[in-house]
Amino acid sequence: MTPEFAAASDPSISFDGKRIVFADGKRIVFAGRRTLKETWNVWEMDIDGANKRQVTRDLGNCREPEYLATSSITPPDFADRVRWVTFVSDAAGIYREGSTEPATSLYAVNTEPIQGRGTVAWRTTFNLSSDFSPTALQDGRVLFTSMQLAARSPGAGERYSLLAANWDGSGLNIFAGDAEGAAFKTMGVETPDRHLVFIESENPAAMGGQLARVSFRRPLRSYEPLSRGEGYYLSPRPLADGRVVVSYTRGRESYGLYYFDAGKGGAGARVYDDPQWDDLDAQAVEPRPEPTGLISSVVEKLNWGDLHCISVYDSDRPEMARVKKGDVKQVRLVTGNPAPFVGRPPKTPPEIRKSVLGVVPVEPDGSFFVRLPGDTPFYMELLDGQGKVLESMPRWIWVRRGTSRGCIGCHENKELAPENRVSDAVRRGEPHDIRSSR
Repeated sequence: MTPEFAAASDPSISFDGKRIVFADGKRIVFAGRRTLKETWNVWEMDIDGANKRQVTRDLGNCREPEYLATSSITPPDFADRVRWVTFVSDAAGIYREGSTEPATSLYAVNTEPIQGRGTVAWRTTFNLSSDFSPTALQDGRVLFTSMQLAARSPGAGERYSLLAANWDGSGLNIFAGDAEGAAFKTMGVETPDRHLVFIESENPAAMGGQLARVSFRRPLRSYEPLSRGEGYYLSPRPLADGRVVVSYTRGRESYGLYYFDAGKGGAGARVYDDPQWDDLDAQAVEPRPEPTGLISSVVEKLNWGDLHCISVYDSDRPEMARVKKGDVKQVRLVTGNPAPFVGRPPKTPPEIRKSVLGVVPVEPDGSFFVRLPGDTPFYMELLDGQGKVLESMPRWIWVRRGTSRGCIGCHENKELAPENRVSDAVRRGEPHDIRSSR
């Protein structure tokens, strides 16, 4: 299907089953060695390989594209609904936290022109480590693997969790953490019975891992290992009839495509296997339900976002049990300034230079309300009356431009609804503005 490309990968089938979006490794236009400056881009073509069209340009190395629902970013009537694709890129041009490799973020680009604007490419995640392996969920969100260097949790090393956000990067939340099962979780896919099936491994550098799943009803409380016995798995893909196709090897041969047999906890009937190649990333060429389209709440012309916390004392972290109501007097917001990725990689990881965005008061009921720079990675520290850190947030988060983000507490139980009340921070009327305090 792609003979004119030196390499092609990461296919995704459109919801009507008529088009494919994929990543390319440059077209073959001359014989000989390709330069190191060549980058990957996202392309789209018909299901038979015809009518190839380049989607991304000058956006770094673009990989892992996935079709999204039709959505609009054109207020006030939001009538201009177009098709979007999410993908992974290193276009931010920064070093990954704790590494000499470039960081990757999620981006979104429209495959159909927007009236008066043409093509719009947005960066949608702002982690200082790396975000990758996106998948479109039926509720309109994008699920992805987020790597964090747990420098604020001594001895924890790297952490890999499954996060979910709206397709435009707003509404970020944890979906399934690293508390159960293997630490590295990736390649998540939604099945028709409302489960998320994914690959997990204790070694992020390993080629393959085991299959596990969580329920959409209780994703943080329903972890279930699926595969048992020998072998390794990659790229699970659900079919409309409920079956799951996986790439599988016992470790002594190349990967082939198999139906997963949940009853025996291993590979079942073989679908296809070329012994000379690894057969990966199978896609069902069939229509599938379109996700819910979500109107974007991002306001590009604004440089700020709002964050409201109902109570810092609402937490399911054991260490927060020693923090009594009234102990927390302030919250400090800390950002990171990564080194730009230029030239040859250094021998040692460059330092993430941290700086304080600002410090805001915590109200007697534990609430706070702050206006801060949008699209800026930060974490938070809870301070007592003497400025001592009582607790620190373990991952980078952000608030998209022009949006308002709310949280119940600090790592609160995601299955509990907050008390129906107006917080003291909201009663005061205006958020504490820290945009100019740096």
